[in-house]
Amino acid sequence: MIKLYIRYSTAICCCALFLTHNLTYGQTVSDTLQFDEIEVVATRIYQPLNYQPTNVEVIDSVQLQMLKTLSVAEVLAAESSLVIKDYGPGGMATASQRGLSSEQIQVLWEGIPINSPMQGQTDLSLLPASFFSNVQVSSGTPSTAFGGGSLSGALYLGSDWKQKSYVTMHQGIGSYGQWQTSLQGKYSSSTGTYVAYRGLYDYGENDFKYFSRAYNTIEQREHNRSKRYSMMASVGRKNKKERWKTTFWISDSENQIPGDILSTDPQAQQNDKSMRWLSLYNVDWGKTDISFKNYMERVELNYFDPSIGTHSLSTIKRWMVSSTATHPVSKHLFLKGEISGELTGVETNNYNNIRNRRQFSALANPEFILADEYLRVYPALRLDIYSDFGTIVSPSLGVNYELFEERLFIRGQLSRDFNPPSFNALYWGEVGDPNLKPELSNSAELGLSLSETPFIGITTFDLTGYFSKVDNGIRWYPGGSGQWAPSNVEQVTTKGIEAHLKNTFLRGNLWSLKVAQKGILTDTEISEARFPGDQGVGNQVRLVPKWKYNASITIKRDYVTTVLKYRWISRRYLTENENINNSLDPYQVVDAHVQFKKAYQNFDLEVQAVAKNILGEEYEIISWYPMPKRNFNFSITATYNF
Repeated sequence: MIKLYIRYSTAICCCALFLTHNLTYGQTVSDTLQFDEIEVVATRIYQPLNYQPTNVEVIDSVQLQMLKTLSVAEVLAAESSLVIKDYGPGGMATASQRGLSSEQIQVLWEGIPINSPMQGQTDLSLLPASFFSNVQVSSGTPSTAFGGGSLSGALYLGSDWKQKSYVTMHQGIGSYGQWQTSLQGKYSSSTGTYVAYRGLYDYGENDFKYFSRAYNTIEQREHNRSKRYSMMASVGRKNKKERWKTTFWISDSENQIPGDILSTDPQAQQNDKSMRWLSLYNVDWGKTDISFKNYMERVELNYFDPSIGTHSLSTIKRWMVSSTATHPVSKHLFLKGEISGELTGVETNNYNNIRNRRQFSALANPEFILADEYLRVYPALRLDIYSDFGTIVSPSLGVNYELFEERLFIRGQLSRDFNPPSFNALYWGEVGDPNLKPELSNSAELGLSLSETPFIGITTFDLTGYFSKVDNGIRWYPGGSGQWAPSNVEQVTTKGIEAHLKNTFLRGNLWSLKVAQKGILTDTEISEARFPGDQGVGNQVRLVPKWKYNASITIKRDYVTTVLKYRWISRRYLTENENINNSLDPYQVVDAHVQFKKAYQNFDLEVQAVAKNILGEEYEIISWYPMPKRNFNFSITATYNF
């Protein structure tokens, strides 16, 4: 994708430098603030959270309501175990999971992968949080679930709004010329038919001041304006036997591109346009549940930098159809399977020709419930046939055992996963290699879950240990001509521990206090030499923090909710020899959200104030791309319920 190589660069040589940082290794609040049960879909195993073979982090509509002015990238940075590689306001943001690259986490919208086939990743800064009903992060989702691209797991975005009929208007303003206007609504008839709409206009000058460590002066970010339009509209119907829905999602983003702080005269601009159309049909045929999906996508990118005479254009077209069937043989056995086909075409002036990919997939993933329903076993086998690099078979086996009824669970999973080469790696200019092999990994994890222990205030506690070995990792290196080219040279091992704890205190209608904490240890290293004298072997890979800690405190009294959020990221190395003189310092960020909400008859009025980085921390997530210091946002939302 042109965006991957150009969007935050000032010259073509910087495109290759960017590649080196993104490689293989690397609704309304209820009175008591009780969260609704969320259907887990990020793993394709339709069991409650406690019965999953892997840990799933759910950011539901209650949490998203407090964060609706943010992008999905900002929500994930504050709420999840993911590490977000953020270039700052107006800039690109991608996710890294378990120390692997943003190309190795699968981003799904309603079960459809939306990673760019050109670059293999998704710019999460372009996705408004207010467009989604829930966000689910599953670090252990194997390739058997949704296909290639999930070496480190999956990020699932749901847009199934369950509210009754309503109309909502929202207006927000903030620091650095931020302006956000949205209109949302839904109408549901007595027959089960509904129409839903969400529209958003988001603008920002993003001209914040920062301390330049390159020049030891206070500077102001320039040429960094962003303007974005987004619209999502759905029509559907539900009854006892069948359900259908069709959704259009259109986005248009215009960005000035400042480059890094060393850029002296940034002039680059980029326009991203996307249109996605998803249709779903589900019917109960006796005991068998059958569903069909039809998905079409068109994504356009127009990049222009007059300072270096570069103009890049690309158009991606995708069409995917799938059918899934689930049949309960008995209370101990559920049979499930899926077949799907996909056509992908890319036209860009950076390839020699129009490039196409055809794909066929077949999946079998039954569920066994044994030992008086205490033991659940989830085997799966997937076949993927690609027109450009052949056939891949992916197996996985998940297990969940209920040690104490509805309280303590032990879980685990083994999987063989894959990641197809991106179109850029295969076909970029004269350096793409059509003979690249898919990246492969062998993964294992073991976890423990504890639920609802009132006498010590624990709502949930999850502890997970994991290990994964990646082979044939695709890495870009400069060749004899000085041009960067991809090759299957990376061998990476990643292991770590993830601990999630939620506590609830002061349960009651007047006061509510909730505390959530997440601690992550990630050890990701090059396991085999890629060339003679490779000094990266055995060291933490670049830009991957070894430690991450998130915490939040939510206090609610009557119609006022206050949330404090804290996150800390440890040191990240810019080279593979762990040289502290060539690294980014640890940083910590504290945000505060205050929400006032009052209902009067059919009207809901919500006023919210947000203070970000209230400690005024100076930090960089990506080298030479500063993040803003203390800044604010204020919004008013009015809702009429039919």
